[in-house]
Amino acid sequence: MKYNLADEIKIDGLVKAKISELHQEIHHTILSDRQKEMLRHELKEYQELQYKNRVIRQTTL
Repeated sequence: MKYNLADEIKIDGLVKAKISELHQEIHHTILSDRQKEMLRHELKEYQELQYKNRVIRQTTL
């Protein structure tokens, strides 16, 4: 499925918002070590998605 540039920008904005939310949760809430590890794993997945999205956007422009 191909996305147009506007869709790519929306996806990027949503991913950035989720990454920011995860950073806040990891660093500013009281969590168990297991919860922090799960959030860090999720954060890494979103950062990888953001990177892939950026690469795809650059190659299609």
